[in-house]
Amino acid sequence: MKRVSILLTVIGIILIFVALYYFRTALNVADSDPMTINPKGIRTSEWPLFIGILTTFVGICFYFIAVADEKKAKR
Repeated sequence: MKRVSILLTVIGIILIFVALYYFRTALNVADSDPMTINPKGIRTSEWPLFIGILTTFVGICFYFIAVADEKKAKR
């Protein structure tokens, strides 16, 4: 579980950096909740950034759970 949590954290961090680079903040021409329409008419989504943050958070939580289980097993 420790390896999986580290893998999830690394994947989440990579997703965050890719989403921040690829989905730059654009002027929102149309008021639309899940999708953003930039001035060129291209629809973009902010979901990859949210998924990266969520994956990183889950990976960190799993890591702390795995460490706590190891300490509990050593007692």
